[in-house]
Amino acid sequence: MEKYQSFHFSPLNNRSMLMPRIPKGTEYHVDSSRLVNPFEPIPEEVLKGRAPYSLLNSGFFKKEIELEGAKRPYGLYAPQNLWSKGACAVIFAESGVTAEEFIKTGNWKQLADKYLVSLLILESPKWEKEQIEREFDYAWTTVYHEFSKRPTVDICESFFYPIGLGDAAGIAAAFALTYSATFPAFAVCGDCSVDPELLNVLRKLPSDGIDTWKKTEIAMPGFLIDKKGNAEAVFEYIKEINRVKEENLINQYGSVYLEQPRRGAYYVNEQPISQVWLADENSTKKFDQNEINEAMLRFVLRFSLWGGSGNNHLRPKRSWEEIGVIRVEKEIAGLPRYWDIYVPSCYRPDDKKEYPLVVAIHGFSCSPEYFEQTSDWHRLAEERGFFVVYPAAYPRNVGRSRFPLPGWCVWPIDQEGVDESEYFKVMLDDMEEKYPIDKKRIYAVGHSNGGRMTQRLSRTMPERFAAFGPTGALGGKSADAIEPIDDHMKCPIAFMMGEYDMASPSVEEGSIARETLKAYCRANHMTPQFENWYDNGIYHTLVMYDKDHVPMIRYTIMKGCPHTYTGEMAQLTWDTFLCHFTREADGSIQYHG
Repeated sequence: MEKYQSFHFSPLNNRSMLMPRIPKGTEYHVDSSRLVNPFEPIPEEVLKGRAPYSLLNSGFFKKEIELEGAKRPYGLYAPQNLWSKGACAVIFAESGVTAEEFIKTGNWKQLADKYLVSLLILESPKWEKEQIEREFDYAWTTVYHEFSKRPTVDICESFFYPIGLGDAAGIAAAFALTYSATFPAFAVCGDCSVDPELLNVLRKLPSDGIDTWKKTEIAMPGFLIDKKGNAEAVFEYIKEINRVKEENLINQYGSVYLEQPRRGAYYVNEQPISQVWLADENSTKKFDQNEINEAMLRFVLRFSLWGGSGNNHLRPKRSWEEIGVIRVEKEIAGLPRYWDIYVPSCYRPDDKKEYPLVVAIHGFSCSPEYFEQTSDWHRLAEERGFFVVYPAAYPRNVGRSRFPLPGWCVWPIDQEGVDESEYFKVMLDDMEEKYPIDKKRIYAVGHSNGGRMTQRLSRTMPERFAAFGPTGALGGKSADAIEPIDDHMKCPIAFMMGEYDMASPSVEEGSIARETLKAYCRANHMTPQFENWYDNGIYHTLVMYDKDHVPMIRYTIMKGCPHTYTGEMAQLTWDTFLCHFTREADGSIQYHG
């Protein structure tokens, strides 16, 4: 095979952590067998005494991956007290350094413990730039395996960061730039050179998610410390993709360049925050390698890349403390539970005003902190003037994964005898007691397993909510197994599904989506109508009206979108649906069009 002719450099390559690994334009639906519980629960004596929200596994794990019949070793280090959906530095260690040797030398283990970051350590007796596509095969296969299979820890798709050292620096840089719609940022120190021919190939490729864009239109943060003085080509390339201008900015390491916003761009899902730091041997000589290691890790951890239509969305990485939520902890049904509250700055305790409340429910293996970052409901709440509460599922030991992960007890991870309603009742009562919540304007939204929980609330607690907004989830495991809905109380509901979601979004006869919508029509005393579609950009929407022409049911398919949640989804759900409904004291629904 000629150089740069593999799938890594194919116009059909739209790989990312969330997007399907298939040719663009091909309809994709995940095999339903993935939705069963394939593992034996962990013995309770193993779990006894451990912090329930921390992941089960920690320490160093020596591993190997099979490629073309041969096995290549690598290692993974997981710090203690790591929660689900954590970050991971993908380390390209210098030639001849095994993963086991790497974790015992330098300060990377200490940095992983300090910043609660897993280390995925790639090794090679000799990294081969002339065989870079084989090195890419090794790196991609290993990263994707650790993400998708979750053999040891649960790593967030938005927080994988390539970091290259020594003679592996250039390979790590080339890998990151090739997969710029997958990785939020990268950092390299050593021989940072990348073949100019490879960079020219990248310049000609379409972007991963939008055919009309070039790959060079995807901004990507990078910190490059050129120890060999031969990285001019990659320096120029990374400045090009970030649309920087020469501003003579510097920091303690070298030159700094800031991404320039695209002209006319409307930033909701992503933000123009990329930075490029370019340094060399001379500008960093006052720092030892341990200090440089920490600087590189701190640099990449400033950024996150969230799923969505197109090329995914670059945003700052924020902890729950930085976001500004209030964490509440309570024991409920004998278990330690918690939730996060966002209080809008417009709130004044003495203003005698009541505020709407959105209950924003995360999906399986996730957390409030994860959903805060991917959904940005709190940012919308700040602009529109309402409260948000982010509930936290308890890690369930039901065999859904190799170790307990947070999940709501609704299909496919039901747990006998567990009713999540009690948790939500306690949480809502606490919110109404502490804050002036308008009981007529409480809304439930959620994604994936959280979308299933949202639908469960519409069945078990409809009187507490004015409207519902589930995404990435339908009403049952099959078209003939839709969870029944009582028709004693109307439930306005707005579904959103991605074109490449975990279940087919199609509403054709016999589909899960169609039967789900028909079930809500029955609950709302409506005749199903499957003709009233309209298009708005990537959003293909069906609206169903009741006899008073109130749009009680809405169903949106997002073109080119995988199984994910974005800030734009939150904005559309609130502005065009939720805020128009109130639940009156008698249980009736009022529509304010």
